[in-house]
Parts: sequence; C-alpha cells; structure tokens
Amino acid sequence: MKLDALAEQMGAFIVSGREPHRVEISRFYADDKISELLTAACGKTLVVSRLLNPHILRVAELIDVPAICLIDNLTPEPEMLSAAAERGTALVISPLDRAGTLKCLYQCLGLEARLRHE
Repeated sequence: MKLDALAEQMGAFIVSGREPHRVEISRFYADDKISELLTAACGKTLVVSRLLNPHILRVAELIDVPAICLIDNLTPEPEMLSAAAERGTALVISPLDRAGTLKCLYQCLGLEARLRHE
C-alpha cells in the first residue's frame, strides 16, 4: 500500500519525506529491539515508534527503511524533522496510541495480528 493512502486510512499525517505517493509499505515493525529490527526490516517496512530523536533515523537509513510512524500524536523536534528531510525518510504522525495504531496497520495492510506486538 502506498504510504500516503495508508496515512489517510489511519487518520495520520505525513510531516516529512519525499513523494509519499511513491513509497510502498507492505509491513511494519513495532518493537523496541533494534537487533530484531535489523533482521526484520526491508525497504517496505514502516517502523512504529515513540522515539523522538534523530538516532532512530540513522537506524532507518542503515537498514533502508522508508518511513517511521510516531504514535500518540507526538510532535518531532526540529532536529528530527531536519534529519528526516536530509535522509528522505518519511515521518508519519499517528493520532492513535500504540495499540490503536497497530490495529489499524494490521487492518490496512491485511496482515494477521501477532500477539507479540500487542
């Protein structure tokens, strides 16, 4: 699913990134274990996080993740916005909490719920 369509269905908005209508998302990762993210992520993975610092963008760049979804309507700091723009990483702001965001992502992407993420 294209990132812009996914954000619209979630009631989220995109604050950074290049051409979100071209970014394809087929799965997401919503765990705090960076080691697992390194093995689970691909170029079509949306990372769901509460981290509001540019370090998450460095990790995303390292593993070629095109977008990060911040939950709870969190507002990124200017430093994070500028790092995202510099790297071309899309930042999506979800108005929902973690559980609501994950439920919506499972439905939108047609994925089976995994209890580990809920």
